[in-house]
Parts: sequence; C-alpha cells; structure tokens
Amino acid sequence: MRYFLSLFVVFLIYNVPVSAEQKIVFVDMDKLVSVSKPGSSIFNQLKDINQKNLNFLKEEEKRFKEIEKKLIAQKNIISEADFENKIKELKSEVNSYNQNRSNMIEKFNKLKVDNTNKLLKLINPILTKFSNDNDISIILQKKNLIIGKTELDITDEVIKIINSEIKDFKIK
Repeated sequence: MRYFLSLFVVFLIYNVPVSAEQKIVFVDMDKLVSVSKPGSSIFNQLKDINQKNLNFLKEEEKRFKEIEKKLIAQKNIISEADFENKIKELKSEVNSYNQNRSNMIEKFNKLKVDNTNKLLKLINPILTKFSNDNDISIILQKKNLIIGKTELDITDEVIKIINSEIKDFKIK
C-alpha cells in the first residue's frame, strides 16, 4: 500500500506541469523529531520515566519471588488450608500487579504519543513559515519518496530553526 502511495505521489509530481515558480522540497520528519534539541529532550525524559517504571516492576517481581520461596519453604510446616489461602493471596497480588503493569505501559505509550504530537504541532508553524519565507510550494515527507535530489532535503535547515525557536520541551 505504501509503495502504491509513493508511486502515486511521484506520478502526481511528474504529471503536474511545474512552472519555474513552484518549488518542491522534502523533509525527514523522523529526523526532525529525534535529532532536534526538543525531540532529544523528549526522548531522554521518556527514557528516564521508562527506566523508573522498569525498576519498579523489577522490584515487585523480586518481592513476589521472595514470597513464593517463603511459601514453598512453609508448605510442610503450615496447614494445607493456610497454604492454599496464601497461594490465593499471592495469585491475587500477581493479577493486580499484571493489571498495574499493563496500565503503566499504556500510560507510558500514551505519554510518548501525546508529547510527540505536541512537538509536531510546534514544528508545523515553523515549516509553514519556512515555506513562506523560501517560496516553497510543497513540502513532502522523506519516508514517502522513492528518489529525490539531496539538494531538495531541507531537514538540517529546519532542525537549526527548531533548535533556535523551541528552547525547552518538558513532558507533562
């Protein structure tokens, strides 16, 4: 599907009569988000949050293993009914842990998507201004192109502008 979309875009570009006044360029949006200072800041903040989440989850897993070892050691000491009750309690805690883990992963993914979209909303006016200032008719995404001259790639120029205009980006 992506291949056909790319061919369609190329077909449109080559079949539309382009006058000398129209200027078409492309930009690598993935590079804009990952290499720019605000984009790098987002990824570093997300990495820290993810690391904290992973550390918390590992500690919980260790705690469950300790409880399991203690239960196995007490199996012959305590009554079978008490053992079964403790097993049920542990299973209940593990199920609760799994739900919390799923919620944590879901919240993290939502945080990542939301903040990336916020950054893209900040980048869009910069691209618009850049296109107006440089008389650019169309800006295409690099990932949708098959072939393009490297002179038409404005990614590095836009990154410089983004770095100068968006100083700090905090995850909320």
